[in-house]
Amino acid sequence: MALSNTKAKADRSKKARPKATPSRIQSNIESNQAIVNQAIVANTIIHVAETEELTAADLPTGEISVPLNLWLAEKDAIKARNAKIAVQIGVDEEPEDLVNDLADVDMIVLPFVSHVDGQSYSHSYKLRTRFGFKGEIRAIGDVKFDQLGFLTRVGCNAFELPETENLETALRAFQEFSEVYQPSADSGVSIFSRRRAVH
Repeated sequence: MALSNTKAKADRSKKARPKATPSRIQSNIESNQAIVNQAIVANTIIHVAETEELTAADLPTGEISVPLNLWLAEKDAIKARNAKIAVQIGVDEEPEDLVNDLADVDMIVLPFVSHVDGQSYSHSYKLRTRFGFKGEIRAIGDVKFDQLGFLTRVGCNAFELPETENLETALRAFQEFSEVYQPSADSGVSIFSRRRAVH
């Protein structure tokens, strides 16, 4: 019996979801408290880790944030949950991929796998200034006291810190600097601009 030479052609219009990387959440993150708009609040959101097998059907109930790849692949199913929509953007991903969906998103989550990686600062600044996102931008993971003021300047207004960080102490970070030397995504006026206005 002769074998058929006809082979099924792959549908190149469908892209496989990229693999999870060390630059994204490796295991679910659930904190009891968060800092939102410089106040400590009870936290109810679970940040769902990205895996290659994750689907919308696997998501836990309640408030969650989902990986960007899952949102792009299954946004209709996620919106059908009728809950707050929060989407994670990893340091190796681009906010541009979410631009057309920003009106549907309540919160953007920026995971800090390492506090020395600065890409999330750029993501936040771009979301606020270039794309006009008005919702919550939350930094989570390896976020330290020394970063809070700078992250606020680029547009983050919510934070989940590691368990080793004291939130009451962390609130002092927002008062560390009374003057700024360059404009950013916040409303701070640089000291140089004020000096020019006086003269």
